[in-house]
Order: sequence, then structure tokens, then C-alpha cells
Amino acid sequence: GRYRYPSDAGWGANRQMDLRQVRVWRAGDALKIEIGLHRLTRSWNPPNGFDHVALTLFFSQSGRDDGLRELPQQQALMPAGLRWQHRLRVGGWANALYSAEGASASSEGTVLTPGAALTLDAARNTVVLTLPAGALGPAAALAGLKIYITTWDHDGGYRALAPDASGYTPGGGPAAGAKVMDDLLVTLP
Repeated sequence: GRYRYPSDAGWGANRQMDLRQVRVWRAGDALKIEIGLHRLTRSWNPPNGFDHVALTLFFSQSGRDDGLRELPQQQALMPAGLRWQHRLRVGGWANALYSAEGASASSEGTVLTPGAALTLDAARNTVVLTLPAGALGPAAALAGLKIYITTWDHDGGYRALAPDASGYTPGGGPAAGAKVMDDLLVTLP
């Protein structure tokens, strides 16, 4: 609640990093995630159809103690002592699925394929991600799956944080603070 959007007018009232609604569907070992944001913008003509926000999703499988607590490059930890085994980072210029293998506080991990199919519902300010069957493991791996969703902006890396917001820099925290504007933890049955 202390962080402020960058002062450039491209953010302002658009508040692209505000989560509004998340819905998740499961069909066997495939997963569909619909993420509603305050507003989708495309100021910089991004190939994925939206900008000024990066969605990073961390997948924590029930009953596993492997994985990582650190959120790579976001200067934060998973909530509630959770560990993630898979991570998806999606933005205007990126759509990559990673495993925790080789990941650390500074390294994103090992890229996996296939990644997520990405579609937008611009009228509803919604990003829809579909992970194909087996992307996160067999169907049993999805029982009790926890999905931690974070928002921030990414431009060659997660944007810096500063005590005071400026043009393209979010403010309200120290430079070493968590690079998470909004977040939500979802648990599948």
C-alpha cells in the first residue's frame, strides 16, 4: 500500500499493475489462468499486446519441498514459506516458462518449452494464459497447486524501486525493497 506508480503519464490513472480478478480452470494436466487488470495499455506497441506491467506467476506444488523461496530479480520471497518449482513471466515483450533448476535470487532458472499460450480480452482488460498439458507435470502435480501472482514492470529487467516515484521508476520503498506492486495467492482444489 505504500508503493506509487511512476510519474510518467503512461501509468497514472491506468494503474496497469493493479490486479482486479483472477480465475483459474483446470482440465486434466492443462491450466488456464485469466488475470484481470485495472487497465491494459499498449503505449509502446508491444508484440504481446500490452505494456507497463509484467505478470510473474510462481507455481508451488503440494507436498514438495524442493524448489526456491526467492522470487528471481524481485528482491522478495514466496509467501507463507512456500517454494516454487515453475515460474512464468509474461509481459509485452516476454512469455517464458522456467523451472527452479538453476534459479536464484538473481537468476531466472531454466527455460522450459512449451510456454503458455497468451491471449488478451482488451474490452475486459484481461490477460488469458493457457499452459498446455504436462507443462507443470502430470495431472497429480496440479492437485492443491498454489499459484502466486505478482505484478511489476519489466524493461530489460524488473524496474528499479526508489523512495520517490519518478518518470519510469516506481516509488515508495528503498532500492532493495520487494519489486511487487500487487499480488495474489490462489490454491487449486
